[in-house]
Amino acid sequence: MGAILDLTELLKEPAGMIGAVVIIAAGYFFVKWVFSEPSDEE
Repeated sequence: MGAILDLTELLKEPAGMIGAVVIIAAGYFFVKWVFSEPSDEE
């Protein structure tokens, strides 16, 4: 729970927002890459 509160504090600052966007984008592309890999091999 404390980690979530720390994240919300970070989001109040511009640098924290940029960091959150980068982390979310990296996670999204990682998941997309993981799930698309088997179909690329065939």
